[in-house]
Amino acid sequence: MHANINEILERSERPFDVLEAFAGLNSRRKMLICDHLFFENRAAFQQTVGLLWPEATAADMRKLEKFLYSLKKMAH
Repeated sequence: MHANINEILERSERPFDVLEAFAGLNSRRKMLICDHLFFENRAAFQQTVGLLWPEATAADMRKLEKFLYSLKKMAH
């Protein structure tokens, strides 16, 4: 189903939210980001985030990183 023009304009006017963007990813991409963060290195994680969301800032990357580490800690 395609979003109508009003929905597209509304999304483009909102500031970028990395957690919202992450939540919208499919499971495979979420796992890729987590694998890069937890098993590769921070540079791989940051490069992947930058490729998926060019508008992401260093602060967005830290926010997502903290969120993912928090989820991991709660899961164990």
